[in-house]
Amino acid sequence: MTRSATRAALIAAALAAAAPAFAAPATPLGQYGNWNAAAFGTGEARRCYILATPASAVPETLRHGDVHFFVRDGDAPQSTEASLQAGYDFADGSEITVTIGDDTFRMITQGSHAWLRRVEREGELLAAMRAGRVMELEARSARGNETRYAFSLDGVTAAARHLACD
Repeated sequence: MTRSATRAALIAAALAAAAPAFAAPATPLGQYGNWNAAAFGTGEARRCYILATPASAVPETLRHGDVHFFVRDGDAPQSTEASLQAGYDFADGSEITVTIGDDTFRMITQGSHAWLRRVEREGELLAAMRAGRVMELEARSARGNETRYAFSLDGVTAAARHLACD
């Protein structure tokens, strides 16, 4: 798959994760610590996801808009797709650094969305989230502002049980 085809697939995944905002309302599946689980769609089209908002956003003087980190069930069994949605556009061609303990991941950006650069690391990311306490993200806005977010991982393990969409 070419990089542009991969990026297009990732954009489609993010739009699917954001679909509750544009289509029928999501069905809440539960709140677990700082993470919420929800589903949208029915039958074969049913998708489940978990999401959280950051516990902190730096610099505090900037308007960050709505910032959400999503993990949704993937198209293949036992797979997931992580994404970040911000209330502003990221710098063109920039990457976001995600740090959980000693683990580091990179996300590619387009507009106000970001996805893991290496899709094959999705499972590693979710495992690190389950084992970690805090997930830190560093990004750069289209205006050149360096931003940082800290997401508490309290409740992510319990919420992630819904990713099987059972």
